[in-house]
Amino acid sequence: MIDDPLIERAKALHLHGLVVHWPQIVGQPWLEPLIGWEEQERQRRSLERRLQAAHIGPFKPVCDFDWIWPKRCDRAWKP
Repeated sequence: MIDDPLIERAKALHLHGLVVHWPQIVGQPWLEPLIGWEEQERQRRSLERRLQAAHIGPFKPVCDFDWIWPKRCDRAWKP
């Protein structure tokens, strides 16, 4: 069994073609960046899918709201 964290990352990503041909590609300079790109893209797409499924829409920063904050609060007021 190969004790290489890079092949474990490839297996976790289900990159079966890379895993099967591991002896031919191990040590290539493009291998680690390729696996990193795949991990990043999958994380980005996963977040995008989850946000879309949540139906919460785009985020709006507080500074973009049109509110005028009161200078003081009336604590005696009760609904």
